[in-house]
Amino acid sequence: MKNDRKNIILESLASLLEERNLSKVTTALLAEKSNITEAALYRHFPSKRAIYAELFSFCDGAIFSKCAELKKADLCAKEKVKNTFLFFMIFIEKNKGFARLISREALSASEQNVSDAVNQFFERLELSIKQMLAEESDNLIAHPGISAQLIVTCLEGNVGRYIRSKFKDSPSNYIENVWELLSVNIFKN
Repeated sequence: MKNDRKNIILESLASLLEERNLSKVTTALLAEKSNITEAALYRHFPSKRAIYAELFSFCDGAIFSKCAELKKADLCAKEKVKNTFLFFMIFIEKNKGFARLISREALSASEQNVSDAVNQFFERLELSIKQMLAEESDNLIAHPGISAQLIVTCLEGNVGRYIRSKFKDSPSNYIENVWELLSVNIFKN
C-alpha cells in the first residue's frame, strides 16, 4: 500500500509538471492531485525536494538502463548512438513532466540537489555516447568527445523546443530528420 501511494504521488507530480505552465507546484496542490492529505505526503517523502528527486531518479534509471542495453547490443556505433538519441527523445515525448525536470524549468532554488542531478545526468549521457562513438572512432569526422557533446547539446535543445511548443510539436514528427542531419556531420559514411 505504501509503494502504491508513493507511485500515486510521483505520477501526480509528473502530471502536474505536464499541465502547469511556470506556476509553482505546491505540496497542497500535489496532495489535492494525489487525493491524499499534505500530512500523508510527508509520511512518504521527507520534503517536496525528495519527491522531485525520486521522480528524477526513476526517469534517470529508465534512460540509463536503455543506454546500458544499447551499449551491449550487437550493433555498430552509429546505430547504438542513433537508438540512444531516438529513445531519449521519445521518452521525453511520453514523459513531459521529466522534460520540465531536465530542462530545470520546474525546479526552484530549493531543488538544487535535483538541478545538480540533472547536470550529472547530462554528463553521464555524454560520456555514455562518447564511449559508444569511441568503438568506431576511425569512422568519425571529429573526436568522440566533441561528437558526443554535439549530440547531447542537440538533445537539450530539442527538449527546450518541445517545451516551448507547449508539448504540441511532438519530437516523433521530426526527430529522425534531426538525427540524419546530425549523423552526416558526425560520421564519415
